[in-house]
Amino acid sequence: GGGGYQNQGDSSAGPRGGRGGGRGRGRGRGRGGRGGRNGIGRGPPRTTPTAAQKRKGRAMRKAEREANRETKVAQEIIEVGEEGMLVGDLAELLAVNATEVVKTLFLKGVMCSVNQVLDIDAVKLVAESYEVEVLEEGEKSIYDEAKKVESYDEDDGDDDLLPRAPVVCVMGHVDHGKTSLLDYMRKASVADGEAGGITQGIGAYRVDVEGREDSLVFLDTPGHEAFSSMRARGARVTDVAIVVVAADDGVMPQTKEAISHAQAAEVPIVIAYTKSDKPDANLDRVRTGLSEIGVVDEAWGGDFTCIPVSSKTGEGIPELLESVMLVAELEELKANPNKLARGTVLEANLDKTVGAKATVLVQTGTLRIGDNIVSGASFGKVRSMMDDRGNKLEEADPSTAVQITGWGEVPVAGATFEACETDAEMRAMAEASADENRLARLAERAGGRAMSVSLTALPNVTETGELTKINVVLRTDASGSVEAVKAALDALPQDSVALRYLFAAPGEIAQSDVDLATASEGIILGFNVQPSDDIQSYAKDQGVEIRTYDVIYNLIDDVRAAMEGKLLDKTVKDPLGSAKVLAVFGSGKRRAAGCSIEDGLLRKGCTIEVKRKKRVVYEGVMDSLRKVREDVFELEEGNECGVQVEKFWDWKEGDRIFAYQLVTQSRTLEQASEEKVVVVSSTQSMDDDDDDDK
Repeated sequence: GGGGYQNQGDSSAGPRGGRGGGRGRGRGRGRGGRGGRNGIGRGPPRTTPTAAQKRKGRAMRKAEREANRETKVAQEIIEVGEEGMLVGDLAELLAVNATEVVKTLFLKGVMCSVNQVLDIDAVKLVAESYEVEVLEEGEKSIYDEAKKVESYDEDDGDDDLLPRAPVVCVMGHVDHGKTSLLDYMRKASVADGEAGGITQGIGAYRVDVEGREDSLVFLDTPGHEAFSSMRARGARVTDVAIVVVAADDGVMPQTKEAISHAQAAEVPIVIAYTKSDKPDANLDRVRTGLSEIGVVDEAWGGDFTCIPVSSKTGEGIPELLESVMLVAELEELKANPNKLARGTVLEANLDKTVGAKATVLVQTGTLRIGDNIVSGASFGKVRSMMDDRGNKLEEADPSTAVQITGWGEVPVAGATFEACETDAEMRAMAEASADENRLARLAERAGGRAMSVSLTALPNVTETGELTKINVVLRTDASGSVEAVKAALDALPQDSVALRYLFAAPGEIAQSDVDLATASEGIILGFNVQPSDDIQSYAKDQGVEIRTYDVIYNLIDDVRAAMEGKLLDKTVKDPLGSAKVLAVFGSGKRRAAGCSIEDGLLRKGCTIEVKRKKRVVYEGVMDSLRKVREDVFELEEGNECGVQVEKFWDWKEGDRIFAYQLVTQSRTLEQASEEKVVVVSSTQSMDDDDDDDK
């Protein structure tokens, strides 16, 4: 069966078929057949259906999607009690075979059978592989903080949920008329004042629809920013996306990008053919371009509503607004206004007059003057609220965009916000978020290495050059801390000594962690967690070291020191001085070089290199150093001397002598990593020198 407006075509007969099947809730998605909704391939355009036919068709497709949601799919969140969970029960929640769970644990070094009860740590270990969140009974999920707009709070009854205005995002390629279209719809002359017609910021505006009591809330956004960060938090700001495509230009790179981001966020799409009043407008060319990326106009038998419009004449705009309302009606958008507000920060900045201010979209609850609000590490008390028409408001209900002041500092655009009952609760949430932000910055600097390994007390690097690995069991207080700590550690160069994570998960340090570290000669790292006395004693008996930290920098420094302790010391040449051969005396093996010391000093017994036209012709020890006929230990710059070497007597005038003393140095991880590159490049340099000498 075909999907809704947001589905891409996937028909084997042509580009006009809708994606088979519906979307399941959670991370798993139901899949059906490959054919289009009506198996339509290439052929003549059909007659444009009436509004009633469109409404009936959309309702049928929504019913299909709802039915497909009952297909068995993996859960996004699994709740586990103290008693643990059977392997079979876990497999059912993950929508996999029980043997897959056993295999996953086996690959992570844990043996079990299909009839075994897994403790919460083992459940988390498996769930991590399927990107599923595991909660202990009573634990609070991030999805409770930022749910998708179409999902209502569990504790909201039907009587509490009231219809809300749809939130619409206008997207598309630059200069395809996004802002002009929005300007016409809200009857405000702002588009002409924007540089090059390119939107300079994000705005939110309420637009009345002719013939309806309801209105639409429009977001005017550059590119795809309305979806990026909100999708990562599991929250969706927009209910419907209008993608503009200029009828005189066609599908462009940003058009494809806008469509792909809307589809990734599972937002229904309505296409607006802008500039359709221009003489060179070619709708068939635009439809063809869209069909090539799976977006097929309803006029051609597809699933996407596409309306030709003109921002100059107003042609098609009433039909566009009506189509958006029809799509929104199928979503049955509701929210509970009778609770504390939650929503998303659309834009934020620092105003010299009023301080930090932010445009926010209230998505559930009602925001009022005087409410305590928090967004990430930013918090404050609502001092004023103003809508898009400049009206001062005392309260803002769901689907209302308002500009608010009263923030202590500028919040982050794209972040969620919520109102709190007490000042203490607000400050506690902000402090917790600030700690997470510090960890996130470390993770961002880390960049993400393909090789993630861990920390142990293994033997030093072998003489054969085999890579030393340090095995680590990592325990933290929260799942976000796990990723941040791993990212920070993975940023350490690991070309010579590598970290290998045996197990990394939030939770208390358990006996199973000690057993795992014992078997692999590993070490246990704890971040913001402490082992019990019993576990500490057990680890001591097993010879396993447990190191705990509450400051991530200390953890990184200790791990770095442990890794650098595995590196072999490096012998380096510390320059002493240089000399030039002016004459050669004697014959045979008793030949000596008469030299002038040009820089530094020469010392008897030091290491020397003899270079001839940039090529090293000898490297070894200076056996004899004389001034006239007297043996000396050391001579400085400006002196003339005689140099003799037992194993080298092929001196020539013009040779240069470079003297060094050999020093043993410890190496950093960065130096060890760079030396691997130098070895390769120096080989190439020697080949280049050979070419120069020829």
